[in-house]
Amino acid sequence: MNRSHLATLIALVAHVSLSTGCFALHSRIEGTNFAAEDAPFIADSAPQIESNAALPEQAGLIHRVVLVGDAGVPMDSEPVLESLGRWADVYPDMTTVLFLGDNVYPAGIEEDAVAEGEEILRKQVDATNATRIFIPGNHDWGHKGDDRLLRQQAYLDGRQIEFIPRDGCPGPALRTLVPPTAGLTRGIRTIVFDIDPWYFNKDEVSDCPGNTTPEALAAELDELLAANRDQWLFVGAHHPLRTGGPHGGFSRGAVADFITGAIFLIFGTLQDTYEDGYREIMTPIEASLAANPPAFYVAGHDHNLQILEGGDHAGYQVVSGAGATKRVRGGHVTNIEGSLFAHGHAGFVVVDIVRSGDGERALVHVIETEQDAPVFSMDGGSR
Repeated sequence: MNRSHLATLIALVAHVSLSTGCFALHSRIEGTNFAAEDAPFIADSAPQIESNAALPEQAGLIHRVVLVGDAGVPMDSEPVLESLGRWADVYPDMTTVLFLGDNVYPAGIEEDAVAEGEEILRKQVDATNATRIFIPGNHDWGHKGDDRLLRQQAYLDGRQIEFIPRDGCPGPALRTLVPPTAGLTRGIRTIVFDIDPWYFNKDEVSDCPGNTTPEALAAELDELLAANRDQWLFVGAHHPLRTGGPHGGFSRGAVADFITGAIFLIFGTLQDTYEDGYREIMTPIEASLAANPPAFYVAGHDHNLQILEGGDHAGYQVVSGAGATKRVRGGHVTNIEGSLFAHGHAGFVVVDIVRSGDGERALVHVIETEQDAPVFSMDGGSR
């Protein structure tokens, strides 16, 4: 883009921003920004438990699920990945790490930068010896088509690491983490899906088996949720249902709002939760979740850490998109209705399913860099 075109674009963004109340961010959430340098938001109603452990051991552990998203800009020495390894590798045979998308910034594994993209993935893969499952995010797709996504899939296939949904299709994909064997009242499973085929791959999504529309995806999801309603179920996607961060309408800051205004004018979407296109895709999915709510709905996309009440759609909703320190710096997040924890700090979320009496309970921990112990722990119940 030459200077003349850039000047015209800036003028247009300024005009639209002034005339429409910051253009597409008309649903902006007002509230306190709980930035990294500030204390986190913790709701008085949060079912907190005391956790003074300096090391990540857990008595009675059945399985640990580590939720980390947007980790695709690792530094040479990435504090998040170092901390992730410490939490995941204490019980590698009893731990699954869900990488919640945006695994390679800025635009997936590009044709002229394959080695660079694969190196970004390698750092994440090598951070732990636990089971690793990667799901796609919008940055993994790039701007159009699925070539960059398929390069990521091929690299992970070569490392024998799972990448789902596969082949640029929306899913859903079901995986069993722990079967409902003797001694457990229920198994532990995850269902993941991807809404980006309808943003970037509309011409080819018709080639995917079965689910070529959001309604078809929701119908299969409905069947999987019903069939697994008695399991510990983690439903995961890159995209959240609700968030108190920029993708939910909270300010990215004056300069960033200005830039993202230009991005919206160029590409027509920021994939924010209040956009019409986003709502059209998510509405049938939310209806399926409401019919048989899972224990957890987990996502990234916003570069912060949030635990929210699940409302009609899950026991709890988790936003864990703080996997790359560079992406979190200057991040914004506020508390919204149902927020239990919110902080714009680098880190991830750990859910431990533990034995409790005759059944199991979920213990939820927020892990931030530069801290030995969790900064927030709560009892996630015995659903």
